[in-house]
Amino acid sequence: MMGPANSQVLRIGLLVGFLLNLTGWLGNNFLLGSMWRQLQVADAGAEWRASIWRDVFSFAPDFVYGFAIAWLYVALRPRFEHWQSAALTAGLFVAITGGIVTYFAIANSGFISWTLAFASFALVLATKLPLALLAGRLLEP
Repeated sequence: MMGPANSQVLRIGLLVGFLLNLTGWLGNNFLLGSMWRQLQVADAGAEWRASIWRDVFSFAPDFVYGFAIAWLYVALRPRFEHWQSAALTAGLFVAITGGIVTYFAIANSGFISWTLAFASFALVLATKLPLALLAGRLLEP
């Protein structure tokens, strides 16, 4: 069985990255918005956040995660009988590595509460797993 073309993997990764950005924004603003607004953090980076780099560093990781999900799905697919298993494994791996590195490290540094870290990680799982299934469905021949 021949896998999808690299261009298709890139397109699906881009789509998943876009949808991760969208669902992350919606979740962080509407589901977790009150928790984020309660944060009391020194505003030492206000000038930096007003620059274009804030947007780059905010949006880029979800595109990396989208590409990683698509690429991992293609790499894992031959090892699984069902495409859903490969997709969920890829999504879970990316969610765990990305979510733990991001939110648990930030909580461990004292910038956010552990409650917010766990809520954010739950949001990561709730968005990445269905989108990994979408990627798998779109990449399945």
